[in-house]
Amino acid sequence: MERYSLETQRVGVGPFSVHDHSAQEVVQRISQLVGKNQRAVAYALHVGGLNHRNDQEFVQALDRADVVYADGAAVVTLARMAGATRMTRAATTDIGVDVIRQASLSLGRTCRLALIGGTEGLANDAGTSLERSADCEVVLAEHGYHSDHQDLLKKVHASRPDIVIVGLGMPREATWVQENWARLPETLIVTCGGWFGFLAGREHRAPRFMQALGIEWIFRLSQAPGRLSSRYATGLISTMRLAPTQFKRKGNHVRNS
Repeated sequence: MERYSLETQRVGVGPFSVHDHSAQEVVQRISQLVGKNQRAVAYALHVGGLNHRNDQEFVQALDRADVVYADGAAVVTLARMAGATRMTRAATTDIGVDVIRQASLSLGRTCRLALIGGTEGLANDAGTSLERSADCEVVLAEHGYHSDHQDLLKKVHASRPDIVIVGLGMPREATWVQENWARLPETLIVTCGGWFGFLAGREHRAPRFMQALGIEWIFRLSQAPGRLSSRYATGLISTMRLAPTQFKRKGNHVRNS
């Protein structure tokens, strides 16, 4: 049997190119980028990202990424319409700890993390949770509302992280990485959306059966209808509009250069 290569297939989802990987393969691929002494970036694409498919700065940011993976049932469904065969939902809330653990194994030591995002204190609380659940050391935890990013980036460099985790929400976190690309350390940068809120216990996961069925969004909507109702309603429209094009793409995978 031919061995599946993590370097091979991507599939188009709207204007985005997403790796046709299972969640386990996403973990493997991202962890391989740690400790290379060069900048690398991994982005999650979910229904909120699909809603910003006409934002050229955002599309270009994802196009330059080393890894783009499916964090949402809508992305997986659209990718499979276009011919994806291996892709499964790889929610950052599910794979994040595994990525960090695997990174520590690859490095042969405790992985050093810099966390950026959320309101004052959120990254710090998320870091405390991560240090309990993963083999890591949080060397920097900063909120996401800095007016002076130059000072923030100096702190990031000084902390010497193996992974910088940015939780500013999409599309802002992706465009922020691109805007500050040359000033970020030569390390792995991962964006995480609202993961810090889950780690800190300020938001809660859906029951496992809802996660398995790909309907966790219903549970999340019930927790924050004012914040999420517009995103999910627009996401449904985005998914329906993209579906016909996805069927036409079937079999036309894009090779990862």
